[in-house]
Amino acid sequence: MRATTILRTCLLTLVATTAWPSPSAADAAQGVDQQHAFDFHFGTWKTQIKSRDVTASGVGAWTEFTGTVIDQPLWNGRANIEKIEAAGAGGHFQGVTLFLYNPKSGQWSEQFAGSSNGTLQEPSYGEFANGRGVFHAWTEVAGKKVLQRDIWSNITPDSYHYEIATSPDGGKTWVTGFVAQLTRLKRAPDYDVHHAQGSGPEHGFDFNMGRWTTRIRAVAKPLSSPGAWSDLSGTHAVYRLWDDWANIGQLEVDGPGGHSEDLALRLYDRKTQQWRVYFANSKTGTLDPPMVGGFKDGVGTFVGMDEVEGKTVQVRNVWSGITAKSCRQDWAVSTDGGATWVPTWTSVDTRGG
Repeated sequence: MRATTILRTCLLTLVATTAWPSPSAADAAQGVDQQHAFDFHFGTWKTQIKSRDVTASGVGAWTEFTGTVIDQPLWNGRANIEKIEAAGAGGHFQGVTLFLYNPKSGQWSEQFAGSSNGTLQEPSYGEFANGRGVFHAWTEVAGKKVLQRDIWSNITPDSYHYEIATSPDGGKTWVTGFVAQLTRLKRAPDYDVHHAQGSGPEHGFDFNMGRWTTRIRAVAKPLSSPGAWSDLSGTHAVYRLWDDWANIGQLEVDGPGGHSEDLALRLYDRKTQQWRVYFANSKTGTLDPPMVGGFKDGVGTFVGMDEVEGKTVQVRNVWSGITAKSCRQDWAVSTDGGATWVPTWTSVDTRGG
């Protein structure tokens, strides 16, 4: 979650020991703990995929792929990040899927991004019951919005089935376009990511990989109380998902309101040569719209929109003072289109002795 929202979350009376909502009575009777519904998914898997184009005029022939899926837990299982790489007659692709549990709704969201453009697709939402996970979303087929359904089924400790179908008639009929059968290779996720040194914009976040100690000064209400600063401290762990287009940062901080866990998913768009940075917080389980930008002459600048004190404002995040052992972030908001800026956050990350 971006800095303005992290502090609002951390200043709430909700702390790390707050109890999460319990599953519904029906789910409890079935033994379904929604916040841990994806625990079966953690690990390293072999995948056999069949995919075909679904258009307004019909469906294409099936194309087969073989690959690997690696899924690792975040926030003690209340979120997870999946990497997929596969190749076949249809070519080679890499992808990332972020799963977030929303404790308020008791539902999960699922969002996928491919290496072609580094943009998260529209989310699908759902939950698990009777050994199946069923999610729904809106997607686009031949320029028209249609209903999409994702299903996890036949779940065992060492295998599961996954498929995606679309419906042009609001769910009356379904056409399956993606089918995957997965078989476990390892209980643990394979974290190793090959890395090639480089200096292009796709390597802008290379300096940030690793574990950092962070100290933060932030203001919860920058528009009405710009002088009411608070101090927070914690850790910032950043690691690669793919070499040159995807990485994730996990921030854990303690402040006046207790403990907060946040993540930043960073995806690189090779076409525009820009990064998109998506933020989420474990207490809400929702994803903010991305901030967009990149690095130039040792300074990273990212801009986006957020809501602060009931107003939609422009947000700016600047990275500076980058060395092997330290870096700095400054956040600010603007209510006048960038003519003036109100500081909201300053953090300094350090590592080593």
